[in-house]
Amino acid sequence: MPKKAAKEKKTMERCEDVGQELAEGEPCSPEQAHAGVSTDAEQVINMENPSTKDLMLAITSFKQDFNTKIDGVLTEIRIVQTDVKDCSGRIMEAEMRISTAEDEIQTLKETIEKLENKTKNLNNKVEDLEGRSRHNNLRVLGMPEKVEGNDTCSFMEKCIADTLKITTPVLERAHRITASQSSTTYPRTIIIKCLNYKDRENILKAARIQKEVMYQNNKIRFLPDLPTEVYKRQRSYDGVRKRLRELGLDKHRVIYPARLLLTKDDHTVVFNTPTDVNKYIKKLEPVTEDD
Repeated sequence: MPKKAAKEKKTMERCEDVGQELAEGEPCSPEQAHAGVSTDAEQVINMENPSTKDLMLAITSFKQDFNTKIDGVLTEIRIVQTDVKDCSGRIMEAEMRISTAEDEIQTLKETIEKLENKTKNLNNKVEDLEGRSRHNNLRVLGMPEKVEGNDTCSFMEKCIADTLKITTPVLERAHRITASQSSTTYPRTIIIKCLNYKDRENILKAARIQKEVMYQNNKIRFLPDLPTEVYKRQRSYDGVRKRLRELGLDKHRVIYPARLLLTKDDHTVVFNTPTDVNKYIKKLEPVTEDD
């Protein structure tokens, strides 16, 4: 009996220890509650069958790891948010600058357009003034070199009167162009300035009537002295004038500054560009049917 009482007392003490462990939050298995402190073999069995305490420890460790990783992720997210905010600010600033630049570009375009129009008007005025300053001038092509001697003006007055059979014109001045020209193949052009515009027109009219003007077996020509740009625009009609002659339309001429005047069936048409003349020619050409 005394042994049995001692054994029961010992069992009660172990149960009190297990209860104390449960009260402190430390899980224990039924085997621990029955046997008290587990042996090494019992610890192996506990790993295979984890107790509440083991699960709580694992959950706590997982929570700590999770919190650590979440803190890192949140830190990275805050960095990304800061970068995005910074980028958003820069984008807004760039958009404002682009908008300002576009407004400035539009203003510059309008200014450039105004300047181009102004430049065009000024060029037209300069061209008109240059043309008017050459109104009394003529170019004489084909006159042999050095035949004029030292007094080109007097020589040309006499030459014009003799070759064109008109009243001797009064020339203000006459000279050969100073630009380099191959004098061995073609003589340099002589520019004359008539004192009277009517003399200039009489010379051109007499040259057109005579058609071929000769001096010492050399064919010479009298042409208006025009600004370079006007001359180029007039020469642009050469192709369409050739086509007009092929169609039998010989009554045409280029008038100042660069327009073509065509007379057909007692009806006069004025063209401002070679393109307009081409359109007119296409209407005159017969339509050929395809075979």
